[in-house]
Amino acid sequence: MLELVIVRHGESEGNAAQMFTGHGPSPLTARGRRQAMATAAVVAQKPLTALYVSDLPRAMQTLEPLASLTGLEPRVRPQLRERDMGAWVGVTFRELEAQHPEGWAALRRRDPDHAPPGGESHRQCAARLAAFADTLRAEHPEGRVALVSHGVAIHHLLAHLVGLRANDTVFTTENCAIHRVEVHRDGRVRVVSLNDTQHLARL
Repeated sequence: MLELVIVRHGESEGNAAQMFTGHGPSPLTARGRRQAMATAAVVAQKPLTALYVSDLPRAMQTLEPLASLTGLEPRVRPQLRERDMGAWVGVTFRELEAQHPEGWAALRRRDPDHAPPGGESHRQCAARLAAFADTLRAEHPEGRVALVSHGVAIHHLLAHLVGLRANDTVFTTENCAIHRVEVHRDGRVRVVSLNDTQHLARL
Protein backbone atom coordinates (compact mmCIF):
# COMPACT_ATOMS: atom_id res chain seq x y z
CA MET A 1 0.00 0.00 0.00
CA LEU A 2 1.16 3.52 -0.84
CA GLU A 3 0.37 6.26 1.66
CA LEU A 4 0.36 9.72 0.10
CA VAL A 5 0.80 12.79 2.29
CA ILE A 6 -0.20 15.73 0.11
CA VAL A 7 0.66 19.23 1.34
CA ARG A 8 -0.10 22.65 -0.05
CA HIS A 9 2.65 25.26 0.26
CA GLY A 10 2.58 27.78 3.12
CA GLU A 11 1.18 31.27 2.83
CA SER A 12 2.94 33.12 0.00
CA GLU A 13 3.21 36.82 -0.73
CA GLY A 14 0.72 36.28 -3.56
CA ASN A 15 -1.75 34.62 -1.18
CA ALA A 16 -1.46 37.49 1.28
CA ALA A 17 -2.08 40.02 -1.51
CA GLN A 18 -4.98 37.98 -2.95
CA MET A 19 -3.46 37.86 -6.40
CA PHE A 20 -2.96 35.20 -9.05
CA THR A 21 0.50 33.68 -8.86
CA GLY A 22 0.35 30.65 -11.18
CA HIS A 23 3.86 29.80 -12.31
CA GLY A 24 5.25 33.12 -11.10
CA PRO A 25 7.70 33.49 -8.22
CA SER A 26 6.06 34.25 -4.90
CA PRO A 27 8.12 33.46 -1.78
CA LEU A 28 6.64 32.49 1.54
CA THR A 29 5.65 35.11 4.06
CA ALA A 30 6.95 34.89 7.63
CA ARG A 31 3.68 33.17 8.51
CA GLY A 32 4.17 30.76 5.62
CA ARG A 33 7.60 29.78 6.92
CA ARG A 34 6.15 29.08 10.37
CA GLN A 35 3.43 26.99 8.75
CA ALA A 36 6.06 25.00 6.86
CA MET A 37 7.98 24.24 10.04
CA ALA A 38 4.85 23.13 11.91
CA THR A 39 3.82 20.92 9.00
CA ALA A 40 7.24 19.32 8.73
CA ALA A 41 7.21 18.43 12.43
CA VAL A 42 3.93 16.53 12.00
CA VAL A 43 4.67 14.80 8.69
CA ALA A 44 8.13 13.65 9.86
CA GLN A 45 6.70 11.80 12.86
CA LYS A 46 6.50 8.66 10.70
CA PRO A 47 9.23 7.49 8.28
CA LEU A 48 8.97 8.60 4.66
CA THR A 49 10.02 6.79 1.50
CA ALA A 50 10.36 9.83 -0.78
CA LEU A 51 9.70 13.55 -1.08
CA TYR A 52 8.29 15.21 -4.20
CA VAL A 53 7.89 18.93 -4.77
CA SER A 54 6.88 21.49 -7.37
CA ASP A 55 9.79 23.53 -8.69
CA LEU A 56 8.13 26.85 -7.80
CA PRO A 57 9.83 28.78 -4.97
CA ARG A 58 6.91 28.75 -2.50
CA ALA A 59 6.67 24.96 -2.70
CA MET A 60 10.44 24.45 -2.48
CA GLN A 61 10.61 26.70 0.60
CA THR A 62 7.74 24.79 2.21
CA LEU A 63 9.50 21.46 1.73
CA GLU A 64 12.87 22.62 3.12
CA PRO A 65 12.11 21.94 6.82
CA LEU A 66 10.75 18.47 6.02
CA ALA A 67 13.76 17.60 3.86
CA SER A 68 16.02 18.75 6.69
CA LEU A 69 14.21 16.63 9.28
CA THR A 70 14.12 13.48 7.15
CA GLY A 71 17.44 13.75 5.32
CA LEU A 72 15.69 12.78 2.08
CA GLU A 73 16.65 14.40 -1.21
CA PRO A 74 13.63 16.18 -2.72
CA ARG A 75 12.53 15.00 -6.15
CA VAL A 76 11.64 18.19 -7.99
CA ARG A 77 8.83 17.81 -10.53
CA PRO A 78 7.53 20.68 -12.72
CA GLN A 79 4.36 18.58 -13.19
CA LEU A 80 3.40 19.56 -9.63
CA ARG A 81 3.28 23.26 -10.52
CA GLU A 82 0.16 25.31 -9.98
CA ARG A 83 -2.20 25.97 -12.88
CA ASP A 84 -0.51 28.41 -15.26
CA MET A 85 -2.38 31.71 -15.06
CA GLY A 86 -0.55 33.29 -17.99
CA ALA A 87 -1.11 37.04 -18.36
CA TRP A 88 -3.07 37.15 -15.10
CA VAL A 89 -0.04 36.46 -12.92
CA GLY A 90 0.33 39.41 -10.54
CA VAL A 91 -3.28 40.55 -11.06
CA THR A 92 -5.40 40.73 -7.91
CA PHE A 93 -8.77 39.05 -7.71
CA ARG A 94 -10.52 42.42 -7.47
CA GLU A 95 -8.65 43.78 -10.49
CA LEU A 96 -9.59 40.80 -12.61
CA GLU A 97 -13.24 40.99 -11.60
CA ALA A 98 -13.35 44.69 -12.49
CA GLN A 99 -11.26 44.64 -15.67
CA HIS A 100 -12.06 41.21 -17.15
CA PRO A 101 -15.54 40.23 -15.93
CA GLU A 102 -15.93 37.46 -18.52
CA GLY A 103 -12.66 35.85 -17.45
CA TRP A 104 -13.63 36.23 -13.80
CA ALA A 105 -16.99 34.57 -14.47
CA ALA A 106 -15.24 31.66 -16.23
CA LEU A 107 -13.01 31.19 -13.20
CA ARG A 108 -15.94 31.31 -10.81
CA ARG A 109 -17.84 28.60 -12.69
CA ARG A 110 -14.63 26.55 -13.09
CA ASP A 111 -15.02 26.34 -16.87
CA PRO A 112 -12.84 23.30 -17.74
CA ASP A 113 -11.72 24.66 -21.10
CA HIS A 114 -11.25 28.35 -20.35
CA ALA A 115 -7.63 29.48 -20.14
CA PRO A 116 -6.20 32.87 -19.20
CA PRO A 117 -4.27 34.53 -22.07
CA GLY A 118 -1.07 32.53 -22.43
CA GLY A 119 -2.13 30.24 -19.59
CA GLU A 120 -3.60 26.82 -18.93
CA SER A 121 -7.14 25.51 -18.70
CA HIS A 122 -8.42 23.30 -15.89
CA ARG A 123 -8.54 20.41 -18.35
CA GLN A 124 -4.88 20.86 -19.28
CA CYS A 125 -3.85 21.18 -15.64
CA ALA A 126 -5.84 18.05 -14.77
CA ALA A 127 -4.11 16.03 -17.50
CA ARG A 128 -0.71 17.09 -16.19
CA LEU A 129 -1.51 16.05 -12.63
CA ALA A 130 -3.11 12.78 -13.76
CA ALA A 131 0.06 11.85 -15.63
CA PHE A 132 2.12 12.61 -12.54
CA ALA A 133 -0.17 10.54 -10.30
CA ASP A 134 -0.03 7.52 -12.60
CA THR A 135 3.76 7.66 -12.77
CA LEU A 136 4.02 8.03 -9.01
CA ARG A 137 1.81 5.01 -8.39
CA ALA A 138 3.88 2.92 -10.80
CA GLU A 139 7.17 3.96 -9.18
CA HIS A 140 5.92 3.62 -5.59
CA PRO A 141 3.51 0.67 -5.25
CA GLU A 142 4.15 0.87 -1.50
CA GLY A 143 5.72 3.14 1.08
CA ARG A 144 4.94 6.59 2.47
CA VAL A 145 5.46 9.50 0.10
CA ALA A 146 5.04 13.20 0.87
CA LEU A 147 4.62 15.87 -1.78
CA VAL A 148 4.25 19.64 -1.74
CA SER A 149 2.20 21.30 -4.46
CA HIS A 150 -0.44 24.01 -4.95
CA GLY A 151 -4.16 24.50 -4.41
CA VAL A 152 -5.59 23.93 -7.88
CA ALA A 153 -2.97 21.32 -8.74
CA ILE A 154 -3.80 19.37 -5.58
CA HIS A 155 -7.51 19.55 -6.43
CA HIS A 156 -6.86 17.87 -9.76
CA LEU A 157 -4.48 15.33 -8.23
CA LEU A 158 -7.07 14.27 -5.65
CA ALA A 159 -9.87 14.17 -8.21
CA HIS A 160 -7.84 11.80 -10.39
CA LEU A 161 -6.84 9.57 -7.48
CA VAL A 162 -10.42 9.06 -6.31
CA GLY A 163 -11.93 8.87 -9.79
CA LEU A 164 -14.02 12.04 -9.79
CA ARG A 165 -14.52 14.48 -12.63
CA ALA A 166 -12.57 17.57 -11.60
CA ASN A 167 -15.45 19.99 -12.21
CA ASP A 168 -17.99 17.94 -10.21
CA THR A 169 -16.28 18.35 -6.84
CA VAL A 170 -14.00 21.01 -5.39
CA PHE A 171 -11.27 19.96 -2.95
CA THR A 172 -10.40 22.92 -0.74
CA THR A 173 -6.81 23.08 0.46
CA GLU A 174 -5.69 25.74 2.93
CA ASN A 175 -2.06 26.82 3.14
CA CYS A 176 -0.01 23.93 4.58
CA ALA A 177 -3.11 21.76 4.96
CA ILE A 178 -2.50 18.01 4.71
CA HIS A 179 -4.46 15.41 2.74
CA ARG A 180 -3.77 11.74 3.47
CA VAL A 181 -4.68 9.10 0.90
CA GLU A 182 -3.93 5.37 0.80
CA VAL A 183 -3.55 3.72 -2.61
CA HIS A 184 -3.78 -0.07 -2.46
CA ARG A 185 -2.25 -2.53 -4.90
CA ASP A 186 -5.67 -3.73 -6.04
CA GLY A 187 -6.58 -0.18 -7.10
CA ARG A 188 -8.69 0.74 -4.08
CA VAL A 189 -8.17 4.26 -2.78
CA ARG A 190 -8.90 5.12 0.86
CA VAL A 191 -9.21 8.78 1.82
CA VAL A 192 -7.89 9.09 5.38
CA SER A 193 -8.19 12.86 5.86
CA LEU A 194 -8.73 16.02 3.83
CA ASN A 195 -7.59 19.60 4.39
CA ASP A 196 -6.20 18.82 7.86
CA THR A 197 -4.94 22.02 9.53
CA GLN A 198 -4.94 20.95 13.20
CA HIS A 199 -1.15 21.30 13.34
CA LEU A 200 -1.46 25.01 12.50
CA ALA A 201 -3.91 25.87 15.31
CA ARG A 202 -1.31 27.61 17.48
CA LEU A 203 0.11 29.82 14.75
